[in-house]
Amino acid sequence: MQFKHITCPQCGLLCDDLDVSVNDQDVTLDDNSHSVCKQFFVDAKLTDKSVLQPRINGKPCTLNEAVAHAAKLHTTAKQSIISGLIADVQACRSAFALAEKTHSVIDHANGQSMRASTAIMQRYGEVRTTLAEARNRADCIVLFGAEILTKFPRLRERILQPAETISGNTDRKIIIIDVVENTDLAADEEIEFFHLPLPNLEAAIQQLQYLASPRASAETEIEPAIRAIHQQISESNYAVLTWTASLFSKNTAEQTLQNLTFFIKESMKTQRCVGLPLSGSRGEITANQVSTWQTGFPLPVAFSSGAPEHNPVIYNAETMLTNSEADLLTWISTYSSDDTPKQYATANIVIGHPNMQCDQTVDVFIPVGIPGVDQRGLACRTDAVATLPLHSIRKNDLPSADHVLNLIYQAL
Repeated sequence: MQFKHITCPQCGLLCDDLDVSVNDQDVTLDDNSHSVCKQFFVDAKLTDKSVLQPRINGKPCTLNEAVAHAAKLHTTAKQSIISGLIADVQACRSAFALAEKTHSVIDHANGQSMRASTAIMQRYGEVRTTLAEARNRADCIVLFGAEILTKFPRLRERILQPAETISGNTDRKIIIIDVVENTDLAADEEIEFFHLPLPNLEAAIQQLQYLASPRASAETEIEPAIRAIHQQISESNYAVLTWTASLFSKNTAEQTLQNLTFFIKESMKTQRCVGLPLSGSRGEITANQVSTWQTGFPLPVAFSSGAPEHNPVIYNAETMLTNSEADLLTWISTYSSDDTPKQYATANIVIGHPNMQCDQTVDVFIPVGIPGVDQRGLACRTDAVATLPLHSIRKNDLPSADHVLNLIYQAL
């Protein structure tokens, strides 16, 4: 059976124009040119190695037994953490309900890399655009890091160089900055690729930010390519700067995002210049949106006092688990079998992808259906302005993560 206009949650673009064929439990993307999208459906295939029955300490059990054991672990835990959150909107909503009832800390698997962007937004605000605006209005798009095209493989086709736009104008400058040589992009006549002799992307962004600042001096030593890029941005009518924070060092990401924000704000005094950060390949945009809707705060959030509290330093789930500040981890991951939890000295409950093979024997493992394949759902796109439908195209007995979380909630 063939399904059209299917949404793929493999990356934050959430492309919703895919044709997918289903034969029993096999799911196949019809267009083999979309390699990253294809991987999501390949990973969804159920085989004799798939885990289709819940397990307690590695031994098969019923769903009711697994739920009862998970509830018992929550009841006896002194400090529990709910993380992963690599899931659809409704599963994230149910995770927040469970966190509130169990006085847990809730955070995303990518919480560490999300902190920098949240901090800059809170302190300075940001000027951002959407995928649609970038596609239809931009006349100059600058990408920081060629790896963006790997992480978001259909970005070029759908946003950077679309076949048509609302304005009717598809002529634009595409500039890619990197500190690593790329012979394919260097030979590409449709893209202007700059290989910079700098230690990292952060250094390039710092130099670019300096050129836009009021204190900029012609005598300051700046890479000639950076000056040329700044000139092209200055001469454009609608410039878009695109990055993904995962390419920046965790230690300097906040400063780098601050430099980008200051550059954009300074440029906006004389022209249209906006940012388009890309993320969401592990559902972090969805989780953060749900957090804001439900609590009024971005992640992480703690319900230790009964009311939601946001403190990105104190309630950093990864730090808490590493420092043994929690005694229970509930991990939710439904999109990819590779998103397994790290091993910590805690009891653990995993609500996950049926092809997931955890590194350690977990106390409770409950396999669930995959949103976009087994169950309907909703996911938030990378620009956080659109929520797209995930379709149910295959039938089996796997419960949804939302259903399992509700069962645990009711059992408490």
